Amino acid sequence: MSLQTLEYWVLAQMVLELGLIALVAFFLLKIRSWYRRILALETERPSREEMAKMAELAGTLDEKRRHLEELLTLMDQKATALKSQLARSGAGSKAYAPADSPSPWESGESLRSQVENLYRQGCSTEEIARRLQLNLAEVKMALDLSRARPR
Repeated sequence: MSLQTLEYWVLAQMVLELGLIALVAFFLLKIRSWYRRILALETERPSREEMAKMAELAGTLDEKRRHLEELLTLMDQKATALKSQLARSGAGSKAYAPADSPSPWESGESLRSQVENLYRQGCSTEEIARRLQLNLAEVKMALDLSRARPR
């Protein structure tokens, strides 16, 4: 072998060794970044004290939820009692329109005339709006139109 071919082989060997060194350095940096990420995840994990505090807070939250459920049940019972009381008294029949009553516009009479009739009977605009299931502004507009209409 000549000296020149030997130099090429040595040069090729050095290039391969430099490539190998670069590859090892790359993987060492990659391993170091993985290690740092693992350490960061471990520091984010809650400690035993924090876990105990969270368990205590969860217990308190569950206790409050149960208390709210009890209050809701009590309120439902009171609402049922009030509805039965209202039904027994009969006083609510004039002021209370049941939900299954027909809509005011199904009676065949125009809404404006229904508003006028109720107003003439002495009902307030709020009462008319509630009974006819209308917006207060609609009732006021119907009354204004009836006043503006020439007789």
